[in-house]
Amino acid sequence: MHTQSSSKARVRNDTVGEDGMKVLFEKYKECDLQSFREVCKQTIDESTGSKVTKERFHRELQKAVSKDKLLTTVTNYLLAGQGLGV
Repeated sequence: MHTQSSSKARVRNDTVGEDGMKVLFEKYKECDLQSFREVCKQTIDESTGSKVTKERFHRELQKAVSKDKLLTTVTNYLLAGQGLGV
């Protein structure tokens, strides 16, 4: 089995990137819990990544009871997608 030896190509093609992270943190300050949950789901949906992984993170978002947990979950998803292995 061959695994991806570098995440370089995937990072270059990532549709969320640094700007998406900035928007996410801005929305964190502005939104209530439910609105922010929807922003997080949308951010994951707009990113590159497998459907299975996205669905797994969507389930984690549904379980979250605070904006902090939502932010941590979606940030981990995005950083892992950039090859940072969180």
